[in-house]
Amino acid sequence: MNSWHIAMNLVRRTLGQKRGIWVYLVIPVATLTILIALIGGGGPEPARIAYVNEDQGSLGGHLVRELERVQGYSLKEIGSEAELKKNQIDQKAAASFVIPANFTEQMLNGQVPSIEAYELNISEASVTLKLRIDSAARQTAQTVRTVIASGVQGEAAVREAVERVAAQAEKHQVQPKVTDFDLYVDPNMSVIIGFTLMFLMGLINTTVSSVMEDRRLRTMARMFAAPVRAFEIAIGNALGSFLVGTLQVLLVLVFTRSIVGFDYHLPFLAHFLIMEFFVLACMGIASAVGGALRNSNAAGMLNGVIITPTCMLGGCFWPISFMPDWMQKIANFMPQKWVIEAIDRLAAGESLTDVWLPFGVLALFAVVLISFGSVILQPNKAEVNTV
Repeated sequence: MNSWHIAMNLVRRTLGQKRGIWVYLVIPVATLTILIALIGGGGPEPARIAYVNEDQGSLGGHLVRELERVQGYSLKEIGSEAELKKNQIDQKAAASFVIPANFTEQMLNGQVPSIEAYELNISEASVTLKLRIDSAARQTAQTVRTVIASGVQGEAAVREAVERVAAQAEKHQVQPKVTDFDLYVDPNMSVIIGFTLMFLMGLINTTVSSVMEDRRLRTMARMFAAPVRAFEIAIGNALGSFLVGTLQVLLVLVFTRSIVGFDYHLPFLAHFLIMEFFVLACMGIASAVGGALRNSNAAGMLNGVIITPTCMLGGCFWPISFMPDWMQKIANFMPQKWVIEAIDRLAAGESLTDVWLPFGVLALFAVVLISFGSVILQPNKAEVNTV
C-alpha cells in the first residue's frame, strides 16, 4: 500500500501539470510518431514506366493493358521515341520500352518481335519489366500459333480470332488465389523498434531524477522514518514510472497503428505485452542506478553511460549479427536484444508461448535490478554535494 501511494505521488508530480503532460507525453509521443511515419509510412511508390506504342494493330495495345495490371507499375504513354529517350535521360521514369510499328503483323506471321527497352540504371523495376514484356510477347505468340493450329484459315480470320482470344484473356476470369500468411518482417521495423526502445529508456532519466530530488529534499529520509521500508520506496518509484511508461507505450502504439498505419506484422496485445516487459526492465535499471547514485550531477551522464551504449550493444542501431562474437555475447545482457528478438519472432508468425524466454529474461532483469536497487538505496542518506 505504501508503494502504491509513492507511485501515485510520482505520477502526479510527473503528469499533474500541463508542462509535465507536454514534456513526458505530447512531445515525445508526437516526435516518435512522426519519425515512424517518415521511416515506415506509406509503402513504396509504384515504378514509373514510360512507353511508346507505334503498333498499327491491336496486339500492341493488348500488351500495354496486360502490363498496366501489374502491381507496382505506373505506365505513361509518350508521343515519340526521341521524347521517350529524353524522358529516360532526365530520370523521369525507372524504365521505358517501345512497341514497334509492325508488332501485330510479326505476331500474326508466327514471329516474336523484339521490343526495345531503355534504362539509365539497372533496377528491380527495369529488370522485372524486361521479363514481363518477354513473357507477355511469348504468350501472345503462343496464342497465335494455337489459333492457326486450330484450323483457322486466312489472314483476316486469324487476326479476328486472335483479337477475340486476346480480349477474352484481358478479362482474367481465371485468377490464382494468393494466401498471404504475413510471415515476413518489414525491413524498416528493426529501425523503428530500435528508436522506440531508445525513446522508452528515457524513463530511466525520469525515475533517477525523481529519486535524486527526493534524496536532495530529504523527502526519502522522511518516508523512511515513517517508517517505510527501502524496498517499498524502490517499488513505489519504479511503479510510478512504469505507469507513465505504460501510457507512453499505449499512445505510441495507437497513434502509429491507427493514424500512421504502420504494419508491425504482429497482434496489438502481443506487441503491447513485450513493450511493457521492457518498461519493467528499464525500471529495474533505473532502481539500481538511482540507488547507487549519491549526487544529482551524475544523473546527467546516464545518456552517455547507460542508454546509448546499451542501445548500441542491444541491436537498436544495427543488427546484432553484424557485431563480433564477443560483442554478441555481451548483447545477451542487454534488455533491448531480447525485445527485438521477441518482436522479430512474433512478426514471423510465432505465438506468445513460443517466445517465453525473452519475456522471462526481461522479467528477471526487473526483479534482480529492483531488488538490488532497494538494497543499496539507503533512503536515510542525504545527497553528497561536490564542490
